[in-house]
Amino acid sequence: MRNMQVYLCGLYVFVGVSVASAVTPPMPPLTNGDGDATHNGMKHALVSQAGNALAVHVSDPPPTPVVMTSGFGVDYTPDKFNVLENVYFNAQHGWLPDGPFNLPADSAIWIERTGATQPAGSTFRVYDGGNGSEGMAVWTMDELYTSNGFRWKWDGVMQHDYFTADSAGDYSMSFHVYVGDLQGNPLTSMTGADATFQFRVVPEPPMMSLLAVVTVTAIAFGRRRTT
Repeated sequence: MRNMQVYLCGLYVFVGVSVASAVTPPMPPLTNGDGDATHNGMKHALVSQAGNALAVHVSDPPPTPVVMTSGFGVDYTPDKFNVLENVYFNAQHGWLPDGPFNLPADSAIWIERTGATQPAGSTFRVYDGGNGSEGMAVWTMDELYTSNGFRWKWDGVMQHDYFTADSAGDYSMSFHVYVGDLQGNPLTSMTGADATFQFRVVPEPPMMSLLAVVTVTAIAFGRRRTT
């Protein structure tokens, strides 16, 4: 009985230390998950215009692929950031204008998902973020790019979305950036460009796995003490 009391007290302490109070999620530059601070920062897809053509250049560093950080065992606030809990996520990739745009009247720059790769059986999602200047309060965290062909109208300012995954492995998502009318139909007079964002998930033990290890160890210890 005493062994069980010691075990329960230790388990309660473990849980109390491991589960933190609600916090705001890290800003995009700090969502690197490999533990190397030199890999922090923003990795921009620089969008530029030359005449009737757009171009996109994905900056480096940070190196490719970026590593997702863990949201396991964390309570994020406000509630719209719950989508980052118990998954891995990264928001280092972002869209940034590289010079001024001179677009035709009644047109806009659109970003369309054209492809994605991910481990079999995994979940790979994107949520609408923003930039630090406007602040997290105005970010919607609505899901974006749910399938190939999903297009989003870009307002031409810095945009960092939160990419999430639930399994170890390599992930990528490809995009076509183009000029279209206000409904998203491409303008044949303008040439678009393509970019691919690459991610990696290196898992760490989730909370429940650690609790399971503690439980098994404590039970085994108790059995040895009674034999």
